Amino acid sequence: MIYRVIGVISDNSQQGVEISFVEFLEQGGKWSFEVVNSEIYSFSEDWIAKLNEIEKLTSIDYLQLHSDFGHFIGQLINTFIEQHQLHYKIAVIGSLGYLVTDIQSRKMIMQIGNGAVIAALTRLPVVSDFYSLDVALGGNERNGHLLENKLNSDTVSKSVRCAFMGVLRWREEFNVFAAETGASRNSIGGALWLGQDA
Repeated sequence: MIYRVIGVISDNSQQGVEISFVEFLEQGGKWSFEVVNSEIYSFSEDWIAKLNEIEKLTSIDYLQLHSDFGHFIGQLINTFIEQHQLHYKIAVIGSLGYLVTDIQSRKMIMQIGNGAVIAALTRLPVVSDFYSLDVALGGNERNGHLLENKLNSDTVSKSVRCAFMGVLRWREEFNVFAAETGASRNSIGGALWLGQDA
């Protein structure tokens, strides 16, 4: 089976947002993939300033930024779709938000980039919030090596990994692995938001 997916990752070094359109092929439990299109969109000075001030925000301002960043990502995805003429080709979007903080001692992770907003703007299914369950299970939000082994590749870009996590979530298969994260069990991470009526 072929899955055509967009993966989105926000670079916490504040360089920008990487978006990739990836085709995954699953045959007899073996996966292969091809990155068809990929772009990096730089953050504007305004976004860099906002991201630098996150930890000083009030709760309501934080929630507003979470929504605003979802609008920003959704608009970038629509630009990417238009730029590469991907209309009606995408099954699901895997979006890893911008990591605000990862507080292991309190078993919580915070990211901005509201998946529901992205789904509303793109009118496509969106999987977001991949690691909250893993962190609640005592994990440390890492899953790279096992996913790369599953894809039979030594190195996979973060946006491709995010797209693959979206596919696995879509298929309701484990996409966060306790052996990699230290959690008490494997999990199916990610909230699924449908962009249009079922």
